[in-house]
Amino acid sequence: MDYKQMCIQQGYVPSTCIMEGQMCWLLVNSQGDPCKGCNANRSVCNGRHAPYENKEYGFMCFLDKIDEAEKKRQKENEERYRKIIEQRKAGHMDGFTRTILEVRWELLHKNDAFLEVIVKDIIDEKAYITKCKDIYEMLSIVMRCCSKYNVEQIHIEENGLGASIYDSLIDRIKGIDIVPLRYTRMQI
Repeated sequence: MDYKQMCIQQGYVPSTCIMEGQMCWLLVNSQGDPCKGCNANRSVCNGRHAPYENKEYGFMCFLDKIDEAEKKRQKENEERYRKIIEQRKAGHMDGFTRTILEVRWELLHKNDAFLEVIVKDIIDEKAYITKCKDIYEMLSIVMRCCSKYNVEQIHIEENGLGASIYDSLIDRIKGIDIVPLRYTRMQI
């Protein structure tokens, strides 16, 4: 009985296979695909190519490894971020302020004022900033920001124009800690 011819008829190997008949039959019985155990040149015998010999397969394996590395890095970042949030929330229970609204101003030439409202979300590590034209617009923006971002503390530069802003906010906003800050030159 010719084992090689039997393997060819049953479709295990191509008709141009150069493997010995007995070896071919043993590989069919042991693993089902004799081309997996054959070391012959596939371009000569026209056998089934091993997956690692296919360029597309190799490229897909490369992309899978990149994807796995990206998922691993993303998971590590999420874990690190979760730990940071837990630490900050634990600190929040002990008086840590989560959201701070800062009002800054600066006098420009020709009696113009430059007004900014900054909301700093400490836990999410984000800050939102907007510029205002005048004090009235700034006060309305501060009121909206306090409700939208759940502001817990407002920092105001109390020098000059900041004193009038502070007085206006004290009258309008209740239940939020307003901290007036007097800026002085650093003596270093």
